[in-house]
Amino acid sequence: MLPATFAAVDTPFAATAQVNQLDADINIIPDKTVKTDEGIRISLCIVGIPHTSQRIDGIDLVMGPKLVKATDIDGIDFERYFQFEDEGVQVIEVDFPFKGTLPKNAKLIFHTAKGDIESPAKQ
Repeated sequence: MLPATFAAVDTPFAATAQVNQLDADINIIPDKTVKTDEGIRISLCIVGIPHTSQRIDGIDLVMGPKLVKATDIDGIDFERYFQFEDEGVQVIEVDFPFKGTLPKNAKLIFHTAKGDIESPAKQ
């Protein structure tokens, strides 16, 4: 588990995990990717300010010109507000109907109530 100070401290790890929008309301840290019968499941840590709320309406997996929409999410619900607890960290798993190996340059686009946030899909 990440320490509570992780969300408030601008560490080099946070900067490299979510490099495109350091001023975003949340930082997204990709963890692991596993193959499923329907495609792939990506585990992610979402880091935000404790006791604030956020809403994720959808997530797109982008690999060059190809865009794959998420079909399911565990840990939170799409289009529903959730609150960051004391640690400011929420672990989620997201399913995509994509067969194959995830390219290193793949990215995720989180559609939130406050705008889109871009993140690498893997470390």
